Amino acid sequence: MRLFELLKRETRGLRRDIFVAAGLSGLANAGVLAVINASAQSVSSQTLNARYLAIFAVVMAIYILCLRFTFTHTNRIFEDVAHQIRVRVAGKIRQNELSVIEAVGRNEIFNGVTQETRAIADAAGVLTAAFQALVLVFFASLYIAVLSLPAFVVTVGMIAAGLAFYLRRDQETKRGLHEATAREIEFLDTVGHALDGFKEASLKARRAADLFDALERISKALKDVRIRTMDVYNANYIFSQSFFYVLIAAVVFLLPSLISTYSEVVIEVTTAILFVIGPLSLVVGAIPPFAKANNAAENLDRLETALDDLHAAAAAAAGARPPRTSFEEIRLDRVEFAYRHDGQVPFAIGPITTTIRRGEILFIVGGNGSGKSTFLKVLTALYRPARGRLLVDGTVVEGNEVQPYRELFTAIFSDFHLFDRLYGLLGTDPEHVRGLLAEMQLDTKVDFVDDRFTSLDLSTGQRKRLALVVCLLDDRPIMVFDELAADQDPQFRRYLYEELTPALQKRGKTLIIVTHDDRYFHVAGRVVRMEDGRFDVPPPA
Repeated sequence: MRLFELLKRETRGLRRDIFVAAGLSGLANAGVLAVINASAQSVSSQTLNARYLAIFAVVMAIYILCLRFTFTHTNRIFEDVAHQIRVRVAGKIRQNELSVIEAVGRNEIFNGVTQETRAIADAAGVLTAAFQALVLVFFASLYIAVLSLPAFVVTVGMIAAGLAFYLRRDQETKRGLHEATAREIEFLDTVGHALDGFKEASLKARRAADLFDALERISKALKDVRIRTMDVYNANYIFSQSFFYVLIAAVVFLLPSLISTYSEVVIEVTTAILFVIGPLSLVVGAIPPFAKANNAAENLDRLETALDDLHAAAAAAAGARPPRTSFEEIRLDRVEFAYRHDGQVPFAIGPITTTIRRGEILFIVGGNGSGKSTFLKVLTALYRPARGRLLVDGTVVEGNEVQPYRELFTAIFSDFHLFDRLYGLLGTDPEHVRGLLAEMQLDTKVDFVDDRFTSLDLSTGQRKRLALVVCLLDDRPIMVFDELAADQDPQFRRYLYEELTPALQKRGKTLIIVTHDDRYFHVAGRVVRMEDGRFDVPPPA
């Protein structure tokens, strides 16, 4: 996806008034050159100079007003495009499948909605100035043609040859930008590991050293590719500047010896060329940011294509059906699911056949890596079964049945995330929230003010209790807890199993709990064991 294709798509056609304003600005700028040259030739006549001064003032006013209009509206268009892309990508994240988001990668998405959209927005001023300068160069070239056709041919010919050479070399700059983007994503990923794993790295000097070495190595690779890219850019820039001086030398030294009448206009032609050197340099200087914005547009197109892999299915799932508020039974009929990476299947679960009934307390036990967390994501329809069927009250969970089915659940997964606000529950009575905070023994750590929790800086066990507060506020028919009791003290663990869980069941809730606490198995109506991604026979009582 090229930059201009992106702009045309996002704006449904570029505004003509901007091009007109930019063109008038460039024409007015070229008019300044003509007025100055004409005025210089009649410097002895006060009348003529006053007239030229008035013309100069009018031309300058047109130049300033048109350029201001162009910059203002172009900047708004580019910022609006960046906003539309950010919102659209966020929407695709919202409507897509968990497996797709995991496959695309957090850092690639983050890089796309931040740095890539920023590169497009930042290109607005440079490209606007370059377009205006290009118009100026065009009209200044016509002015040179009026003064001397041979000078025009030499000037245009040399500029065309110089630009062709520059653009050919610029392909190397483009390749460098692609490589730099990949290195930036890799570096961002490693920085994430360094921050998220700071505690673990601090406990082992060798681990911290290896992590720092990786950061240094990736940063150096990023530095090297940037230096290599900028070396090519600098060489191109030096070539372009030197090229202008060669052009002036040709006009001043070569043409007078070839054309006898040329000496009469040599000063005006030289002035015109000097006048366009700055704008022409601006046009050439706009090529790298244009290439960067072009590269960003291509990267965003690839990102959106990746997010669109299951977008049709997700869109169907996000239909207008109302959410389910109750159920009688959920059945998994020979359900299978497999993670895939580069065509390989590192882990799979199933086939699993089981039935979960309303009001049941189901404990799921098993060793690490047995597939418990993956099973919960399949059960809640965050992962789609690769084979088999997931049914609720006899209806297959697919298409526009997926989201209504998901609305049955509230969950605390092993990798749960805490929001600082009660999204989806905004406007909840603060006293009700504070009551639950007190029940979870968090009232001395966290308060609830203006629809948000005052702190998330809590221990792991406290964070799980705060997540439980949100689940209780959600008040869904099915509650899924993945190792909720882990990291809790014995007293609170007993409260969870022997008081809260039975109380929730009496309220008609269905509870599906992953646990290792065998001393509380008597609370469950059923206990199943997972091994190698399959349900095994219930463990002995």
